[in-house]
Amino acid sequence: MRALLLGLALLAPLAQAQNALTPWTAGPPQDEWSAPWRLADIPKLKPSARSLVEQDGRAVLRIQADAAAGGLLHPLDLPGDQPWQLSWQWRSEQRLDQARFATREGDDYAARVYVLLDYPLASLPFLTRQKLRLARTFYDSSLPAATLSYVWDNRVAPGTHARSAYTEQVEMLALRGPEAPLGQWLTETRDLRADAIAAFGSAPQRILGVVFAADSDNTGERVESFFAEAQLRVEAP
Repeated sequence: MRALLLGLALLAPLAQAQNALTPWTAGPPQDEWSAPWRLADIPKLKPSARSLVEQDGRAVLRIQADAAAGGLLHPLDLPGDQPWQLSWQWRSEQRLDQARFATREGDDYAARVYVLLDYPLASLPFLTRQKLRLARTFYDSSLPAATLSYVWDNRVAPGTHARSAYTEQVEMLALRGPEAPLGQWLTETRDLRADAIAAFGSAPQRILGVVFAADSDNTGERVESFFAEAQLRVEAP
């Protein structure tokens, strides 16, 4: 029994370090993405083109937005009080000249990553709580209570943050700015719990999903971006 308990104790950190995100595909790069990945579109907007392609000997996600918006969603149901580390690589081939950070008319980004969070309704401001209840009742019962939105921006400096021009429950954080090189893979790593506490005052109850996206619907421009090596882990202490 002692040997079994020791073995389980040694395996626990390994289990914690497992990637919570399924690889894009289990087959050749041109195959459809693996479940539970699925398209994430915005009603009434032209969807971005999403496909899996081979680049640098690996399957990567390509998103082409031509006056369009949309992403690829991986649903999750994870405890939000753990120090989840989200990492990925991304590259963009163009800049969006007309985009403006955190404004309605310029709310487009060459590449962006959403992290969907759940908070107890009682912890939200009254008006936010009421709006969310109505939206979940009439539109989508799975709407998150809050969202972190990491973006590749064309104007502001990395580290710039602001609430979305559309809702106070989305925190925008620019990770790349105008000096970021085009056509080159760049790596990001974020502590989701720390970012959520900084943005919303407390750790989320649950992490509900991650979305990789690009959008140009407001400016009407065209952009092509790529994502690779998406990982979500709780690192062993």
